[in-house]
Amino acid sequence: MFATFVQNRMQTTTSRRRFKLRIWLLALGYFAFYAPYSFLIKILTSQMWPGVDKPVSGFQILPAVVLSTAIALLAYISFKGWWGYFIRRELPWMIVLSGFGTAIIIATTTLAFTFTGVSILFALLLMRGGVLLIAPSVDLLFRRRVRWFSWVALGLTMPALAIAFVDVSNYRLTALAALIIGAYLGGYVLRLPCVTRLAKQEDSEITRRFFVQELVVALFFLVAAPVVLALIGHGEIMLQLRQGFTDLFVSGLTLPAVLIGGLYAGLYFFGTLIYLDCRENTFCIPLNRGSSLLAGVLATFVLALFFAQAFPSPAQLGAAGLIVLALMFLSPLHHVDRYLPFLKSRRVPVLQPERLFLFVCSGNTCRSPMAAAMANAEIARRMGIPFESLETVNVRALSAGISARAGAPLTAEAEEVLRSLDVPVRPHAARNLTPELAERAEMIFCMTAAHRQGVIEMLPSVAGKTYCLDLEGDVDDPIGKGMAAYIACARRIQAAVQSRFNEIVLMA
Repeated sequence: MFATFVQNRMQTTTSRRRFKLRIWLLALGYFAFYAPYSFLIKILTSQMWPGVDKPVSGFQILPAVVLSTAIALLAYISFKGWWGYFIRRELPWMIVLSGFGTAIIIATTTLAFTFTGVSILFALLLMRGGVLLIAPSVDLLFRRRVRWFSWVALGLTMPALAIAFVDVSNYRLTALAALIIGAYLGGYVLRLPCVTRLAKQEDSEITRRFFVQELVVALFFLVAAPVVLALIGHGEIMLQLRQGFTDLFVSGLTLPAVLIGGLYAGLYFFGTLIYLDCRENTFCIPLNRGSSLLAGVLATFVLALFFAQAFPSPAQLGAAGLIVLALMFLSPLHHVDRYLPFLKSRRVPVLQPERLFLFVCSGNTCRSPMAAAMANAEIARRMGIPFESLETVNVRALSAGISARAGAPLTAEAEEVLRSLDVPVRPHAARNLTPELAERAEMIFCMTAAHRQGVIEMLPSVAGKTYCLDLEGDVDDPIGKGMAAYIACARRIQAAVQSRFNEIVLMA
């Protein structure tokens, strides 16, 4: 029965890259929030907001901005029911480091737009240019595959920045503004490696857990740091921060600052999900940066048309044109093979489905995650691709438990054994089997007959594709039995996985 099922699936399934166009909706959402966000900051700090008749510094509005950002994002997490992803006792140091870098990014993004003599586009170009250089550096550091269209898009953004800098003589960049932009880039130097190491995966459980944990850490630093500086700091800047807190409920600046913070919460949500997409940074970062640059162009035009501010220069518009071309290479132009069948046959081409192999045990901290890791390594080997490139094809393995403690990590012994067998180890958080996950799976492999029976009792509809991994008998749980039991268990799982995949054809 198993061999017949495999042959039927082979006839209808082939391995292709998964086209996940959802990221373009994220880019649209990012654009929709970024344009009014940058516009409002310039209106408020350039004395164009009604009732504001004296200069306003970014540090004066920062307390209201960060507080409203924090409240909006925490409310969103509560609305989505994502607090279960935050496990304080399992907070890796890289999450803390990434959260600290994110707090710096949030604060300095707002401050960068508030300096006199620095336009929206100029601030964006300074900030975006640096991050565009950081992105491929992180990919190369982590040996991630960078595809040709990502290099093309990155290559187009570089001359776009160079063209825009033709106008540099029209701007005034103070030492403080340069320091703020430098801190902004430093935040990304801290954040991007952590995101790449821990979160850029297909597993939505891991992605959401990182999103929530990083955000909670970031919001702690984001609110605590200005409070501490306002209380103990000296000098004009600290005085402005203190004034922002003491006048929070009586100042005419509070309402627009709260609006700015709310808009930032929206763009943070969309922007972070773009970064967390499993594809390489050299794809995600130009998409994110290009979206915000176009938002800056729109905000600049609105300021020019309705508030008598300067129009974008020819150099800035030329740079924006190159950005648009870069965005086209990131999706429409390199998907031309997807559209040609439609043009020739005048019908919508049928996309090949995802192939998901699911491994199940009890707690999802030992046997099933080891099996999934070995299966992913086996998939990469049989398809002749690097393990890091699995995200570019539509075949993968996942694991789940029948009675898992959600969020529990892989046992230390299991991780040690996988590394000893040269099996790449990805971040893992235990999860329970769900109907949605089981229905998506092409095949479900259980560690014991009892696990198989439990899956079928829970979901009778998947009985026809649920098997015991090892035909010779149950794979016993090695937890608490020492390293020798772990090694024996891992070798048995590896042999069983290889035997199962001998009956499955994976085409590159």
